[in-house]
Amino acid sequence: MTFISSSRALIFSAVATALLAACTAGVAPTVTPSLSTTAIPAASDTVFVVSDAWSPRPGAALELFSIGSGSQPTRLTTCTGCQTLSATPSLDRNRVAARRVTADTNRDGRFDELDRVSLLLVNLARQIEGPFLPEGWTTNGVDWSADGTFLVHTSSPDGSPEGLYTIDANATNNQLIISDPGVRLRGARLSPAMNRAAYERIASTGVGKSEIWIGNSQVNQARVTEGGPTGDQLPNSLYLVGSDAGPDYSPDGANLAFRRLTSTAISAGTWDILIVPITGGAPRVIASGPQFRSDPDWSKDGIVFSESNPATGGMDVVVIDPTTGARKVLQSFASGYRVVAPRWIAGITGG
Repeated sequence: MTFISSSRALIFSAVATALLAACTAGVAPTVTPSLSTTAIPAASDTVFVVSDAWSPRPGAALELFSIGSGSQPTRLTTCTGCQTLSATPSLDRNRVAARRVTADTNRDGRFDELDRVSLLLVNLARQIEGPFLPEGWTTNGVDWSADGTFLVHTSSPDGSPEGLYTIDANATNNQLIISDPGVRLRGARLSPAMNRAAYERIASTGVGKSEIWIGNSQVNQARVTEGGPTGDQLPNSLYLVGSDAGPDYSPDGANLAFRRLTSTAISAGTWDILIVPITGGAPRVIASGPQFRSDPDWSKDGIVFSESNPATGGMDVVVIDPTTGARKVLQSFASGYRVVAPRWIAGITGG
């Protein structure tokens, strides 16, 4: 079974699309930003991250950076009164789909994943940007197709539990593919063949223990992981201890990398990085210990993620070879600074 569209290689079940399609045109991404400026990644940079490292002191808003082994981080965006949560690369180095918070919509004094998160196309080279989705939508995960023609995203138009959608790269033809009023879908990522998506599934309209699932229609979904032993809620999140989150496909599409919440002992929780076949089974741990770790991103160059460094008080961007277990620190950030959401710049799955 494959996903369908006249311009997409990803093909969803025609029956599911007929039952669930909710087409919503976005706004053409040609709006010149009034509060943002952009730059392009340095030629030697290989990974996108978001960080507060632009500020003389940690704790400032997160902005988009690019990094590479042995070079200084390149700051790519400047946004007043905003926080960038993640960015997903297109086929080229100069366009990203960025998730950004511009208001404290839940009035808890923070700009984070629990606020309304806008999905934007940012053209770094042309210094223009525009929304993929209309005002009021919130997006918790997005991934660009390997052919560059469309994206998959997990979003909600009205505050209801998030569903799985596809949208064309020109911000049109937004289609609902998988939805359940009692389930939250998060962190969508595409397989290299573009014939299914991996995502987190929380069987709750609020907090719960997330599992990793794959699917391409309402009637064609499969659970891949069941999570670890259930524990406390991680503060300022929707996750209970034992949650599996942040799946990404291996370049051959046979396995998934993901992270598992193991405790709430430190801020943002302690997370392990694991690998599991898409058919399920016992996951293999490739990074463990009482540290924060971000969602992983897998390409032919390895699995990249960020993690807290207890020795320095800062954070490192780490690359692990999933076959040998060899580990390399790509970039270290100073004490107190945050660095999250690493993505390979040529990071279309399998790139």
